[in-house]
Amino acid sequence: MSNADRISSAELTDLFLSLMALVIAFSMLGERRLPGVEVFLISAVGVGTGFLLHELAHKFVAQQFGYFAEYRANRMGLVLIVLMAFAGFIFAAPGAVMIRKASVPQDFYLQDPIGQEELKRQARREELWISLAGPMTNILLAVIFFLLLESGAAGLWAGAANFALFINLTLAAFNLLPFGPLDGKKILDSNRLIWAIVAVPTILAALPVYLGMV
Repeated sequence: MSNADRISSAELTDLFLSLMALVIAFSMLGERRLPGVEVFLISAVGVGTGFLLHELAHKFVAQQFGYFAEYRANRMGLVLIVLMAFAGFIFAAPGAVMIRKASVPQDFYLQDPIGQEELKRQARREELWISLAGPMTNILLAVIFFLLLESGAAGLWAGAANFALFINLTLAAFNLLPFGPLDGKKILDSNRLIWAIVAVPTILAALPVYLGMV
């Protein structure tokens, strides 16, 4: 079964609604008017890569480990995202990939304590790779769009690449913060060294963007 076959119709609907809400919100950010086609396309490239591929990366890696994984939209969150865009700011919580795995019978732990420890180690490894998948996708995309800009992209392509670079870099850095339900907290809990190698340079690279220095 291919990855494409593992996306349900309900999930496709939620992904589409989330993508459209984010594209509209970023296109209308602070403008309070309908965006032009060029602005809409630029927003679609940035959000489509930054959001959509991030979530699908989590999903497909989780599926490789045998988890059930489907994206679910936060419908109220999508409405708020569009409304906030009119006020000139966006705090995006469009939804998340819901991941679960078949549970192990409770008596297994009593029968095989060594197996219990191995299962815990395996779960940590799987959580590490599943959590890394989203931010690493954004980092790779940020590098690709940076190289595209450096190669002399102009016009609409330059605008799209610049916005996509911004979205992917800031999304990667934000998700790598070691707090709450963010990917960074799960990565840190699984492997502190890998978190430091991936997160620290990414967050430092994104700081000038967050601080409005670039």
